[in-house]
Amino acid sequence: MAKVVQITVENFETEVIQASETRAVAVLFSSAEYPDCGPFSQLMGQLSTSMDFTLGVVSCDDRENMRLIQMFRVQSVPEIHVVDKGQIADVIQGVLPEEELKKRLEKFYVSEEARLANSLEDAIAQKDFDRALPLLEDALQKNPDDKKMQLLWAKASLGMGDTEKAKTVLGKFTEADDQYREAKSLLELLDFHAEAAKKDVQGKEAVVYHEACKLAAAEDFESALQAFLNLFVEAPEWNDGAAKKAMLTLFGVLGPKHELTWKYRAKLNTMMFI
Repeated sequence: MAKVVQITVENFETEVIQASETRAVAVLFSSAEYPDCGPFSQLMGQLSTSMDFTLGVVSCDDRENMRLIQMFRVQSVPEIHVVDKGQIADVIQGVLPEEELKKRLEKFYVSEEARLANSLEDAIAQKDFDRALPLLEDALQKNPDDKKMQLLWAKASLGMGDTEKAKTVLGKFTEADDQYREAKSLLELLDFHAEAAKKDVQGKEAVVYHEACKLAAAEDFESALQAFLNLFVEAPEWNDGAAKKAMLTLFGVLGPKHELTWKYRAKLNTMMFI
């Protein structure tokens, strides 16, 4: 439960040590004499609400708190000591940008839902789709409208080569969804993901095309375009001009004004008319 507590010698044992046995407590040492402390204290108060943790504030202006200041060996203000199970787990000195501060705090205050999402993202990045898919299906049974889980499920399905299911899910995202742009990009790159998921590809040109599709699926667009261009030069008619079609698809993904579209469209045109 999020709350902000003024910490003193009298309530330190209860509000910090005992409370940290259940969940880590962020102890902020602050002083009204230093201009940075006011805005930083406000930010920490906001984060304690959004990330749901207890913020204990120790005023360094109160001489009665000197014992706490000495015990924590505070060197400057503002300074945060994260106390977890009665031990100092992290020390954040000085003013950090909000995003950097959140990353430091997320190690202790991430929600179970966010922890699961992070774990699933790691599994997908490691191509451990067999582990990710059952967990995703279970999460979506509990909350079928969770867009983040839907996107992760589509990624895992693509990794398993099930493009039809992924296409159905990705097609339901709208511009109002936070994940819309990523879902749209995956939808446009669907054919590349399908090819990248294939096993035991045979034939020189097919292997080159397969590797280029893997680059496109990983959104390494310049390397993918160069690989498709090389294949087009070597075998322009292979598989009904698949290399050229792939380049045209990537031009559509990137958009007509993107520098890679200009660069590789010019190269493709040159090769076509030599």
